[in-house]
Amino acid sequence: MNKFPKKIVLMGYMASGKSTVGRVVAEKLNRDFIDLDDYIAAKEGMRIPELFEAKGEVFFRKKELECLKELLENQSEFVLALGGGTPTLNGAIEMIDSLSFSVYLKASIKELLERLKPDRLERPLLMNISDDFLQEYIAVHLFERNAFYQQAKMTLVIDGKTVEKIAEEIVEKLKLL
Repeated sequence: MNKFPKKIVLMGYMASGKSTVGRVVAEKLNRDFIDLDDYIAAKEGMRIPELFEAKGEVFFRKKELECLKELLENQSEFVLALGGGTPTLNGAIEMIDSLSFSVYLKASIKELLERLKPDRLERPLLMNISDDFLQEYIAVHLFERNAFYQQAKMTLVIDGKTVEKIAEEIVEKLKLL
């Protein structure tokens, strides 16, 4: 029997499939799945867009780091989907690296643009970005976050792949550890 890492953390840009893929990976490994945004929303009693509006991004980021620490220090086994910006928070990537096995779901700007356009208004950071500026915004943001994402222990290019295929690739690579 393979000994999979106890804590598997999925990171990547918005709409890279962290939550969707994470649920499938967790199911395949018979693990709990946790979406960090859902965890924060449940603790705060409001959806993330509402939380951003009511308490601001600084409060949200502080709460995000606090919840990440709480989850990673817990002894249970799980698959955790981070928010796109979580790895960039002060000390987060070091905590992720030392307490979990991280996987970067890497998507091209074109792929991200196609995925983000339809549900842009549900994402607090994109609500006020016009369609004309969205591609440039994603490119700049991705560039800023890339150094953090690249620190993941595994990188998987996801362009053009189904959720099932991505999840299978993750599980297969984990078997080789």
